[in-house]
Parts: sequence; C-alpha cells; structure tokens
Amino acid sequence: MIQRGNLRFRLLAGAAVWIIVALVVAGLGLSHLFEAEVERRQVDELVNHLNQLTAALQVDGDGQPILVGTLSDPRFQQPYGGLYWQITGSGVTPLRSRSLWDFSLDLPTDVLHPERVHTHDLPGPAGTRLLVVERGLRRQGPADGLLRVAVGVDRATITTAVQAFDRALFVSLALLAVSLIAAAVVQVWIGLRPLAGLRSGLAAIRAGRSRHLDGAFPNEVQPLVDDLNSLLVHDAGLIERARAQAGNLAHGLKSSLTCLMAESDDLAARGDSAAAQRIRAEVTRIRRHVEHHLARARAAGARDLPGVTCNLRACTEPLLRAFNRLAAGRDIEIATRIDAAHSFRGEAQDLEDMLGNLIDNACKWAKRRVEVSSAVDGDRLVICVDDDGPGLSPAQREEVFARGRRIDESVPGSGLGLTIVRELAELYGGSVALEAAPLGGLRARLRLPAGLGEARG
Repeated sequence: MIQRGNLRFRLLAGAAVWIIVALVVAGLGLSHLFEAEVERRQVDELVNHLNQLTAALQVDGDGQPILVGTLSDPRFQQPYGGLYWQITGSGVTPLRSRSLWDFSLDLPTDVLHPERVHTHDLPGPAGTRLLVVERGLRRQGPADGLLRVAVGVDRATITTAVQAFDRALFVSLALLAVSLIAAAVVQVWIGLRPLAGLRSGLAAIRAGRSRHLDGAFPNEVQPLVDDLNSLLVHDAGLIERARAQAGNLAHGLKSSLTCLMAESDDLAARGDSAAAQRIRAEVTRIRRHVEHHLARARAAGARDLPGVTCNLRACTEPLLRAFNRLAAGRDIEIATRIDAAHSFRGEAQDLEDMLGNLIDNACKWAKRRVEVSSAVDGDRLVICVDDDGPGLSPAQREEVFARGRRIDESVPGSGLGLTIVRELAELYGGSVALEAAPLGGLRARLRLPAGLGEARG
C-alpha cells in the first residue's frame, strides 16, 4: 500500500498533479481556441450571406429597398430557422427574412461605414442569442440615406459544435492523462528499483545472510552503497575490538580470582578454614558476575553486528552429548526434534549459554525424560525445552526469574540460570517464558531472531 510518507508516493503524486494541471490548462486553451475558430468561420459565412444579400438588393423609384433574387440557404425561408437577415433605414419600410417571422433585430445605433462590417451579439427570436454582422449601404435615388443590412445566425450552432468538440477533447485528454500517469508509474518503478535492491541487501545483512551490500548500483546510488559498506566494516571493527577488550578484562579478572582461590587454599592448609571459605565464596560470586556481564557484553555486541548467525543443530549437539553423559547416571533420556535448517541470528556462544542453562534446569527436575524441539514462527526461532518433572505453579514461574531466586534449596545451583537466559534473550529482542509442558512438567519456550532466511508467513 502506498503511504504519504514514502518517496514513491511523493514522486507519483507530484507527477499526477502536474499531468492533470497541464492537461486541464491545455484543454481549456484548446476549447477556447476552437470556439474562437468556429466563431471566426461563422462570421466569414455570415459575410458571404451579407454579400449575397447586398448583391440582390436594389432601390425602386420611391427609394424603397427591394430584393431582385433570393438567398440560397433554405434556413432564411423557415420560421425561426436559425439564419436571419434584415434591412432597415431611415424613411424606408424594413425588410426581413421569413425566418424572423414577426421578430425585428434590435440593431445598435452605432455609426456605420459603407466599407466596414460590424459584428454584434444580439437577442434573437424565441429567447435565442444571435451572432450578427452588419454593413451600411448608401442608397441612390430620390431619397438619399444609409441602409443597414444585417445577417445573423443562432449562437446555438456554435455552442453545439464547441460542446461536441469539448466532449471528444475530454475523452482524449483523459486517456492521455491515464497513459502519462501509467508511464510515470513505470518510470518511478524502474527508477526506484536500485533502492529496492538496497533495501533487500540491508534486509539480508540484518538476517545474517550477508555482511556487506553486494551488486551493481547506478552512479547516483553507488556512493551511498560504498559509504554503507565502509560504515559496516568500521562498526564491525569497533564491536570486535570492544569484545576483545571485554574478553581481556575478563581474562585478567579470572587470573586474579584464580590467585585468590590459591591463596584461600593456602589459608586452609595453614588451618584458617573459615577465612578460606569466605574467600572462596566471594571469589565464586565475583566469577559468576564476571561471566554473566561478559555474556551480556558479548550478546549486546553480537546483536548489533551484521551477518552473525549460527546453526541451531550445530550448537545443540555438543551440549546434548555432554548432558546425555551427565544424565546417564540418573536414567534420564534427552530427546531432540530440531530442524537442520533452523538458525539463530546471533552468537553461537550466547545460544549455547541459553540452551545450556535451560537443558541443565530441565535435567535437574526431570524424572525420566527431557525433550528439546525447534520451530519457526514468522521471523522468530522458537526453541522449547520440556521435562516430565513436578513443574511450577503460574506464580512460581515468574518468581524463578528473580535474580538468585531458587524455589527448592535442596537442588544445587546458583539461581542465576534463568535470569541469565532472560537477559540474553531480551538483548537479542527475544523472550523466554515458562508454561506447562505436554510431558507433565515444565516447558521453557525461548523465542529468538531467526537467521539465514528462516522467516515465514
């Protein structure tokens, strides 16, 4: 659907407005020119009739005008036939065409010149308007004077011709407008195709199918493409350097924490077990926070890094092998239903952290079976981890997401696993939710951005 805010709408709307305005102005101009031409031709025809009337006009011995012939057009003989003539003058009996019947033309009292034709717009019989041409004739005889000879035609003949022309002109200009607007649509579509290619290229980068814009673009667009590619390379470098610095910081902190753990072992060897235990607890807490915030920094960087994707099955299989070995002693079966084509738009290590925490949590509570499955919903990758354990009430499902909160202290763990999963998922624009599982226990539903063209619908 075309929206007012986009470039295509502005171009098409501008072209359509100018096409319509130009054609309306052209139509009005052509209509006016046609009307003027029809009226000019009508005046020429009236002058011809006036010349015929003048040639047939004579003056008798009393100075009265008489016609010695008839005019050729039969409309002069038909009452209100649309074509009329009249001869008047001072001291003469007026002569009129039969078509005027009992109507007299009300000629203006302007000064006539024998060699000049005057044109008038006058009222006619039966409420009509007439186009009239008039000439003055000097009569010779006993009573000298000027005869006013006039010929007129009903303006309806001009109006009818102009209306017929206007109808044909309107249809022609409407067809021309449609053709020009269609041409503008094609032109805009062809002209903006490179931008559509640019948009699809950016979508491919967001989906992880590419790390830069590929393809040939017009000279007007290529500089923008080059700048975007340079920006992508620059941002990727910044993110990689930031992640490397975070990793170096974490490595330095872990080395110091390892030294502190060694010192606690020395204290325990010297008999100060209470101090050694306190140091170990603090070191464990600090190490857990370092790993947690390092994971957050890594996820935040990967979320903004174009083209980062990983295959779900490739990330899951090493985890499942490790958990299968751990769960073998408890006689727990871990089953999977993961499509080989499903991928996650993000870092593999972050996906392993989220899945590891969810599978570990499911194995802790499962009685006999854990299932891991995947599906795609729109542009979301949905991963479900089910167990057949005791499950949780609706109130407890939200409570376990509180940092460090543990529902059962008898089960080993720090209580940070689900919190880390939620924070990592939200950093990628995803979510994690707990609900009842078909196996009877708890289902953890993880929704993440799908990668490598996984979007459906």
